[in-house]
Amino acid sequence: MNFHGIIPPVVTLFDEAGNLDLELNRRYIDLLISQNIHGILLMGSSGEFSSLTSEEHKLYVREMIKHINGRIPVMVGVGHTALKEVLHLTSYAEEQGADGVLVVSPYYWKLSDEQLYRFYSMVADHTKLQVFIYNIPLLTGQSLNVELIKKLAEAHPNIAGIKETVSDFGHLRQVLTEVAKVRSDFRVFSAFDEHLLPAQMIGAAGSINGSAVFAPEISVNLYTSYQKGDLAEAEKNHQTLSKLMELYTFTPTYFTAMKEAVHQRWFNTPAGHRAPCDVFPANLRDNVASLLQTIKVGEGVQL
Repeated sequence: MNFHGIIPPVVTLFDEAGNLDLELNRRYIDLLISQNIHGILLMGSSGEFSSLTSEEHKLYVREMIKHINGRIPVMVGVGHTALKEVLHLTSYAEEQGADGVLVVSPYYWKLSDEQLYRFYSMVADHTKLQVFIYNIPLLTGQSLNVELIKKLAEAHPNIAGIKETVSDFGHLRQVLTEVAKVRSDFRVFSAFDEHLLPAQMIGAAGSINGSAVFAPEISVNLYTSYQKGDLAEAEKNHQTLSKLMELYTFTPTYFTAMKEAVHQRWFNTPAGHRAPCDVFPANLRDNVASLLQTIKVGEGVQL
């Protein structure tokens, strides 16, 4: 399946004891699909892949892909510090029917461009799936440069695109411009909500943005409006998304606030969190509620 448009990097829902709540996750994914999203990302940064054991990761991926059942394209995050584990998780995602994998660059140690090239080449050679590079210097400690990305795209046809979680919009523009010289089919996805519209205007394939996990209709409407040439409607949604960026100031673990927004909007149960992220500011819930009211998000379909 071709990845494009709005792809929510879904949060992983736990019960109040911090255990995976598979049934609630199924309901959540159904709700997102009902809002006309174009694809879905499981086990991204927002999905707390770093908080799950390997067995929990595989259980969640297996059950969610089975439940989605081909309704939309599925991308699976396979991030890990050990290359062998990345390859194992990639194989597992492929076996379960994923359409692509999102591969964050190794974190903890900073690697040379030669080492990063070898890392991504080994992942690409290991699978027939579409491989998407994940550039998130905020969490990995280093940004992937344009020449490295271009070299990888030229050498590996199944390296299909990149998710650019970068504050420097100029970097995203350079990737679009330079990689297109060697791969016209290479897809660049923006990540920050406020980058969605400007990235569309210079040719991005879509967005894998945080607010889409709890207010997908805003991003979907922006994307479809722009595709139809309705710039006024696209700008209106862009202004709403820009306001939603405030959510990321509530707590350093962004997914904690995102998960709270999901529960406040759609579910009657308290959000479950896993230690140590079960400790957060006392005013978090009030801040999230206030933001949702301010932007008039709250009338979503109850499942």
